[in-house]
Amino acid sequence: ICLRLVMMVRPPYVLVSFLVSCISLLLFVDTVLCSPVPKLQHSPVQLHPENNKYFLFRGKPEVLISATEGYFFLYYDNLSYSPFLYDAASHGFNLARLFMMAPNNSDFACLNCTGYYTPWASVRDDAAGTVKYNLTQWNPTWWSRLHEYVLLASSLGLVVEISLSTQMYNVDNWHACPLYYKNNIQGVGNTEYWWAFNTINHTDILGVMDSFMSRVVSELSAYDNVYFELCNEPPSQTIGAVATSQYATHILDLIDKVEAPLQNKHMKSFQDASVFQDKRISVYNFHFAFGFGWWVGAIDALDKGYNTRNVLSYATIAFNEADIVFTGETAEESRLEGWEFLLGGGALYNNLNYEYFSQQGQNLHTYLGCLSTFMHKFDFLGVSPDTSFLLPSSRLSSGVHMRGLAQQGRTYAAYFHHGTVEKVTHYLLTPGQWHEDLQIKIPQGSYSLQWVLPCNCTILSSGLVQGGSNSSLHAPSPLYTEDISLLIVAL
Repeated sequence: ICLRLVMMVRPPYVLVSFLVSCISLLLFVDTVLCSPVPKLQHSPVQLHPENNKYFLFRGKPEVLISATEGYFFLYYDNLSYSPFLYDAASHGFNLARLFMMAPNNSDFACLNCTGYYTPWASVRDDAAGTVKYNLTQWNPTWWSRLHEYVLLASSLGLVVEISLSTQMYNVDNWHACPLYYKNNIQGVGNTEYWWAFNTINHTDILGVMDSFMSRVVSELSAYDNVYFELCNEPPSQTIGAVATSQYATHILDLIDKVEAPLQNKHMKSFQDASVFQDKRISVYNFHFAFGFGWWVGAIDALDKGYNTRNVLSYATIAFNEADIVFTGETAEESRLEGWEFLLGGGALYNNLNYEYFSQQGQNLHTYLGCLSTFMHKFDFLGVSPDTSFLLPSSRLSSGVHMRGLAQQGRTYAAYFHHGTVEKVTHYLLTPGQWHEDLQIKIPQGSYSLQWVLPCNCTILSSGLVQGGSNSSLHAPSPLYTEDISLLIVAL
């Protein structure tokens, strides 16, 4: 594995850093892949037992933050995942998202994808110039690549959300899927209904997928850095809530059956809580900031209270796909929604970014790295969504969006931004000269106060302040043009 990784590492990653990672990989391989019964130091990533709105990973409370270059590294041989994973770790990211299923269609998967291969062995008909797949025989190269990806992510401290299935979206993608009957030698999938892929009604398709998903869950059982998404964007608007619930329940039961005799039990995620709920699900995913009635977006989810225990007591929420940066929204607009979601009580933010290594992509990574830094400045296990510490006498700028977290007498965090909400799936940035004049009520005691610029982590102003029962704290913000964050922590 290390020799294969050497071939994938590219400048500017230095050899010393790589060798350290390689040694770590070898130790992990010896422990996990070579032991008869793998022994992990920690349980797999899970909801934190002290506050199930956040995660516990390798003994530490965590929020999960990333910008993923792509989901389809297992399916195209011209895609190299190691530069992405190393760069993600260098920015302090701790998450990646990986699809287990993809049709042979670059419009679906990624830009400029070539060299398609699948979990199943291919059968080439040279005379006809076609390739079909044998759905009863595995392709060892694909499975080896799965382990290599997750193993490298583990050595870099990245959690991987494994999406077991996905919507096909349209007939063109279905026709490019290995489970479409013209693409496999068994004739499985003889239907033109692309949504049949995500129901329990077509037993031949379901049988192949059950075998495939069962092996994925089994193969990854020894890793502590994975959890399983049942299905990416299930087509609930097409097949209905009942069929979606049946499909999700079927996959949940399958995972439970596979993991029953295994040492490790992994979290499950699903999109979204308005369609289907089951207490075996730990994470409810939401895509894009807004759905405008077609679906529930991530910012919509905050407004509906899914970030609170009153509405969703047993799980947390994740903004696990934003608009594709630079085809849908800018890096700055992504910053607004990522900061708002986590400062509003969300636990995970992931931005899909096909132009990961562009200058704008790196700007986004700086913004999200600052978000991670900010969240780790305080004990977020004790907080909950709350802005009541801001008194009505506060004078807020016109049109400002605000979210906050608080633990009475300990921590107060708030985020302010100026983005307009139009008939798009994300905020549109509206720069200006803004100022927030806050009156804050906090208990008696000494506190540190910081105003922080989210774009580069700059502390614009800071100081020591006193709380008290008989008076409010005046906390005017510095002037800002796009967004600003406030942090008050008891000393």
